[in-house]
Amino acid sequence: MSNFTNPVIVIAKREYIDTIKNKLFLTLIIFILLLTIVSITVSSLDFQGKVTDYKNSIQILKNLGKTSDTQAAPQFYPLQMLRGIINYLEIIGAILGIILGYLSIAKEKGKRTLQLILSRPVKRSQIISGKISGNSLLIISILTIVLLFIFLIIREVAGVILSFSEITRVVLTLLFSFIYIMFFFCLSFILALKMKVLTQALIICLVIWLVFVLIIPQIGDTMDPDNQIPGGFFQSLNINKLQEKEIMSKFHTYETTRNAVEESSITKHYERISFALLGIKDTYNGKNLHYIFKDRWMDPVWLLSFLMIILFLQYFVLLNKNTVSWEN
Repeated sequence: MSNFTNPVIVIAKREYIDTIKNKLFLTLIIFILLLTIVSITVSSLDFQGKVTDYKNSIQILKNLGKTSDTQAAPQFYPLQMLRGIINYLEIIGAILGIILGYLSIAKEKGKRTLQLILSRPVKRSQIISGKISGNSLLIISILTIVLLFIFLIIREVAGVILSFSEITRVVLTLLFSFIYIMFFFCLSFILALKMKVLTQALIICLVIWLVFVLIIPQIGDTMDPDNQIPGGFFQSLNINKLQEKEIMSKFHTYETTRNAVEESSITKHYERISFALLGIKDTYNGKNLHYIFKDRWMDPVWLLSFLMIILFLQYFVLLNKNTVSWEN
């Protein structure tokens, strides 16, 4: 069978074209791009404000006849300006995945075309593969546009051209963003396919989103004693990493429980690896990729595990005739 008549390609192309015509989808994309512009601009202005304050402080000290050797100049790390974008992708990216998964099934149920497709010589696995391929390409297209916006805004607003190493880190971060968004796409797809009432599927998916994206990460952060003071509780007491580990070893059960709560959220794993790659977490600032992945390798593994499990469930639901609801 030629590629031009391959059902997977036909379904993927239809999925891609239908979605980009949807007004809700287009509105969400414009919103993400606007947030990207605002986030980088605000971060750049914030740094410029710190530089201005630093220069003013130096001038005041000079006027008073004092030296300024003890006052370090603010350090500029361009990738740290992307912190806001990661926070937005955690929330808006997950919603984007949910909407794509919902629309993928809602349009079929609304027009009753899924039953028609299955009445033809098209395998159920080909339907899933086509829909996954079409939406994957769509998400990659969106993240590519975001990537171009990042390069453009950083250059125009901050006057910085990213190095090859920095570009690699941004690309890797967006790769993990793709995995993260696809998880929520598959989740929404399964629920919309499984449940008779589409609105109920959407509500349940949003509840899961609320738990994974907002509640669990917040609980984990709140339980972390080092997050209770800006800059870090242990750092404020001049406690080094070795001493910190020794102290926390006395609270093994508490720390194990706190970590287990965070591990159950795909959002937390996405945030950890993204913050490490972009140097947003100071521990990894200036470190090479080998060091970062050696220390944080479990987060990519967890991300891929979440996606593989949900993909398996997605195929299982549609391949099992008894688990699919065709009604609206």
